[in-house]
This record gives sequence, C-alpha cells and structure tokens, in this order.
Amino acid sequence: MDNGSAVHETLDRNMSDGLDTLESIPDAVPVVLTEPPIEDQLAYNTLWPESHKLYGHGNELFSLCCDHEGKLVASSCKAQSAPIAEIWLWQVGSWKAVGCLQSHSLTVTQMEFSHDNSMLLAVSRDRQFSIFTIQRTGVDEVGYQLLARQEAHKRIIWSCSWNPFGHEFATGSRDKTVKIWAVERESSIKQLMTLPQFKSSVTALSWVGIDRQRNLGLLAVGMEDGLIELWSLTTRRSEDAAPGVAATLSIRLDPCMCHVSSVNRMSWRNHEMSEDSTSLQLASCGADHCVRVFEVIVN
Repeated sequence: MDNGSAVHETLDRNMSDGLDTLESIPDAVPVVLTEPPIEDQLAYNTLWPESHKLYGHGNELFSLCCDHEGKLVASSCKAQSAPIAEIWLWQVGSWKAVGCLQSHSLTVTQMEFSHDNSMLLAVSRDRQFSIFTIQRTGVDEVGYQLLARQEAHKRIIWSCSWNPFGHEFATGSRDKTVKIWAVERESSIKQLMTLPQFKSSVTALSWVGIDRQRNLGLLAVGMEDGLIELWSLTTRRSEDAAPGVAATLSIRLDPCMCHVSSVNRMSWRNHEMSEDSTSLQLASCGADHCVRVFEVIVN
C-alpha cells in the first residue's frame, strides 16, 4: 500500500469514528438535575419537539391557561406598563392571535377560565382582578369584553380559582388573605367573605367540586412558607336570598409532607365523584423544585 492510500484510509476511519452508529450511541442513563432543565436538555432527552413558536409579547411569559375545551389559550408576560400587561388569546390548532385583552398596568400573575368557559379571570401585581366575558363568534373569531375590574387586596394578588359549580371565585394575596367573590346577575361583583388571615403570603389556590347538589367544594390554599391547607366551602345561590358562602378548615397538611419553600401552583385531578369514589388527588409544585401529589380522602 502506498502512502496516499494509507492517508485516505486513516481519514476515512477518523470520519467514521465521529458518526453516530448503533455501537457508538451511549446507553440511556438516569440524569439527576439540580435545577430546571434548559431547552437543549428537553429537546435532546424528551419527545416534545417544537411545532410552533408564537410571537406577540414584549417580555418573557409569566402565566398561561387554557379553556376547559382545549380550544383557547391565554398568555401574559412580565410587565411594568399597561401596553405590555396585555393578555393575548390564541386559537388552538391554527395558533392565531384572536384577541388582546387590556385591563392591568402590571404583570398578570395568574389567569383561569370559568368552568363553563364564558369568563376569564385574571389577577395582577397591581392588586386588582379583572373578569372578561368570552364569546365565540366564528371558527377563528372570539368576542371579549371587560366585565369588571376591582382592587381586591392590599398587596400583590398571586393566585385565583373558580368554583367548578358556579361563578364564585377565590383570590389569594401577599397580604396573607383569601377572599371569596361572586359574579351576580347584574354583572356586578360581590365579596362574599374573607377567610381567617393566614400566617404567610398566599401564593397558590385550587378549587375542586365535591357535591353539586349541596354546592360543596374544597379549596386548596398554598403559602409562601410551603404549607398547604384545605378549606371546605359551601356556596348558597337562591332567588330569595343574597349569595353567600360558608367556610371551615378541613385539613392542615403535615409540614413534613409539604414544600420547604413557596408553593407556586396547585391543581386537582379531574374526577367524577360517586358512591364508590371517596378520594381526590391534588398536585402541587414549589420553589424547592419539587412536585408533590397528595391523595385526599373525602368523608
């Protein structure tokens, strides 16, 4: 073999060594992450390839929510002015922007659609909540209107949640309070009650229905110190009496079961209560980078 052939053979071997073959691909091994994974890690290690990138907000996103039919997504971003604090509505499928909702002057911290998808509730760092009516006027068209905006707390409002059985909703704030509100027939907002003050800022809420006939539900309250409490709420709606709500503390979760830092978000698993179903599942995530799932036995 001459020197030229030897050089070409060496180059071919070096090039082939750099290619991924079945023999060269390393075996998959568990990876321990000490912080949330970056986009490259998710793209390389998971089966969630990006299909769309939606442009519209001026700053990094802060909150997202989807309606209960999975057809409409609302998004908000960090904001220090009213134009940036807009809420954008996106049509699922076509991913077209179908609305820009204006109400707040600072970051919208959380949003949630009512369970009949007729209203969108938003809370903000400006200490106010807003309610928008949502109407579908066509395949890719959505009508919306600001129904109410009200200053509700003395500090930042971090969280909100609708009653699954009606148009009552809860708001939680850095002022360590949770307030229950109702949308009345006259399209006005009435405060029904304030829960006893908590020991820490309220950072997460999630309301689940248990008994529709009695309008009974459980409100999970997550706090900045990582603790979680469950409150039993019974709402009253009658033509002969003003709307009202009764609240009692049902469960205060053991601190050893809770987070060691702020509870960022909570969500109840969708369920159908029956005589044979006596348990619920609640998921929570916190600033301690942990996700916890609790099973709650309903008596």
